[in-house]
Amino acid sequence: MSEPTPSVPVVRLPSRRMVAGVVLLVAGVLAIGGTFAAFYTFTVAFPLGLSQFSHTFVVTSWVSDYPTYGLPFGATSRTNYFGVPALVAGALALYGADLLLRRRAETPRQVTQVRLFAIAATGLVAGYVWFGVTNLVDSIASSAGASTYTFDTGAGMWLLIAAALLGALSFVLMLGLAPEATPAPAPVAAAVDEEVVVYQVDVDTPPMGFEVPVNLPPTDTYQPPEKPQGT
Repeated sequence: MSEPTPSVPVVRLPSRRMVAGVVLLVAGVLAIGGTFAAFYTFTVAFPLGLSQFSHTFVVTSWVSDYPTYGLPFGATSRTNYFGVPALVAGALALYGADLLLRRRAETPRQVTQVRLFAIAATGLVAGYVWFGVTNLVDSIASSAGASTYTFDTGAGMWLLIAAALLGALSFVLMLGLAPEATPAPAPVAAAVDEEVVVYQVDVDTPPMGFEVPVNLPPTDTYQPPEKPQGT
């Protein structure tokens, strides 16, 4: 008796649509979350006798902290609106991810729209990161002669860089994405005409064309004719 063949588990890999949707979803979340984290920080050091006093100022997409003039130990802040492009990019990425994950992008036009959402979100985040990096480089260059300033990149910048990279990756994954085939509609039954057509069948003549005797007497009363008696 042969032993039963062990069943091999079937591993179903996620589809390209699912992977692109998840990547775009993560990119949108990182783009929005990166605006609330520190974009970059700079530390101002002041000599105080034999010791040194330092204070760290944080710059985000919405608030910038900086020291006050005339009072070395003072600090003030101003409101920024630099994070608006990142929020718009995050909203586009989340909407495109929703279309992919919930399988609402069925037609070629809808798939193209999701691709445009991904590339627009990537461009907005990449442009904002470029703006922030150039601002940081200019700040470092303006204080290059002073040894009291120290600049560091914050978590917000790295989150936005990761969001831009993931947005570009989702766009690449969607390049080979084809719209799913929609099921064919069920055939509609033809309307039945109200006119009733009566077909007359010739029961006397079979399909082969041989005549069939009809109107035969019943078999229980039929008697063959008597034979004539010979003389």
